[in-house]
Amino acid sequence: MAITSLKFFAFLAVIYLLYCLVPRQKRWFVLLGASLFFYVVCGSLRLFVVTLLQILVAYGAAIRTDKQQREGVSTKINTAGILTCLAVLFQIGALLYYKEMNFFVTNGNILLHLLGKESTLFLWQIVAPLGISYYTLSYIAYILDVYWGVVSPQRNFLKFCLFGIYFPIMISGPITRYQEIEQDLYAGNRADYQGFCFGLQRILWGLFKKLVIADRMAPIVQEIWSGDFYGWCVLIGVLGYAWQLYMDFSGCMDIVLGASELFGIRLPENFNTPLYATSLSEYWRRWHITLGAWVKDYVMYPILKTKGLQTRAKKWKKKFGKKMGKKMTTWIGLFFTWLVVGLWHGGAWTFVFGSGLFFFLMIIGGQILEPIGKWCIEKMHIPTQSFGWKLWQRIRTFVLFSASISFSWSASMKDGFRMWARCFKPTNLSSLLPLASRADWFLLVIGAVIVWLISYGKQKEDVRMYVAKKALPVRWILYLVLLFAVLICGVYGPGYDASSFIYGQF
Repeated sequence: MAITSLKFFAFLAVIYLLYCLVPRQKRWFVLLGASLFFYVVCGSLRLFVVTLLQILVAYGAAIRTDKQQREGVSTKINTAGILTCLAVLFQIGALLYYKEMNFFVTNGNILLHLLGKESTLFLWQIVAPLGISYYTLSYIAYILDVYWGVVSPQRNFLKFCLFGIYFPIMISGPITRYQEIEQDLYAGNRADYQGFCFGLQRILWGLFKKLVIADRMAPIVQEIWSGDFYGWCVLIGVLGYAWQLYMDFSGCMDIVLGASELFGIRLPENFNTPLYATSLSEYWRRWHITLGAWVKDYVMYPILKTKGLQTRAKKWKKKFGKKMGKKMTTWIGLFFTWLVVGLWHGGAWTFVFGSGLFFFLMIIGGQILEPIGKWCIEKMHIPTQSFGWKLWQRIRTFVLFSASISFSWSASMKDGFRMWARCFKPTNLSSLLPLASRADWFLLVIGAVIVWLISYGKQKEDVRMYVAKKALPVRWILYLVLLFAVLICGVYGPGYDASSFIYGQF
């Protein structure tokens, strides 16, 4: 049941109606039942046992940890800490098994071959539970937050189950933290006109991005990457894939957040107009925000606070100076952070490098070369606050981002570099025109302009609040225009098999 399908919206309408009819204190039961139904229909009842086991471990470990800490029993062994570590390791183990096992098997075979061993490890036929990449990180955050005293554990098991499998976030996130949605999730929020309108707006905007832009761009990108194209055509294919990914993922988030908003539940934002970022660091603060915040709080900071690294940092500060010593310590934390990000995206070196270590190298390289950059700017008298300079920074950042994620499309690292080598061969841009009709090219350009204008408006004011201030006829004309744009211009129809959201694979 794809979240762009009529089945999903019929399901959503039924759940919304039941939610409004049930007494407020019981409304979370409706959401729990809907989430269980959604999981079984979209996933697997057999694999739900795995998800349920992860829920039980997170639920039980948090309650036991909280009890031990409140009792304040003085022992030489930190039993609460050990229990927390075991619970977190269990969650990590489940995620690694279902997502990374064949990555380890493949690299194990390579290692055996290098050692001259004839034995071969066989690849495993593994089907991952629905949403494991997202909910596992939420469970880890919950366990650690309870241990650190950030949140109190949820003692109602069924309520915790709802947090664990809340249906809008099971496809592509966002990665939620318990304290962010606890109040809205169980409060039985009253359905109101503004929330209903805002939710539908967000859903329509997501459908526009997905069906009108992303799915129209997909076959063009596919043809460029698999065909005999060179030079500027390949570069356009790379940039086109990055644009398709942004429209696909952010469109999915708009549908998810809009669907949740119908029930008065505000999920954390996952995007903040990344196209306006002027550096890769800023781009990742605006792109997949919940993942970036998660690895920062639960990977990078804990590593930086370890006793061994703190000791090493003091030695480096004495040897290399305070500023450089601090940077070197931070770089170690950044390395493991980006390694985790790369592994999270997929069990292949193309993901480890393209979605992880590439950004680490670019960010570190930028910091090392920063003095040279400042010197060049001063010598060339470049006005760094000018529109032209900001535009150049944004274009440069988007190209670098596109270069990195292009590897996720490649079958191997070698294929990824070969693809980039094709950029340096001459070609005729007119060869791109037959890949789509004039109407498709026109709609892609118009769609890009509309998205850019909306993104620009968001820099100044909340666009939805701006629309809400307009007269009723004006608001509904805008809604209907957006609806008919999706219905008329969306890529679907007889023979069309709606492609899944790209980030649903991660």
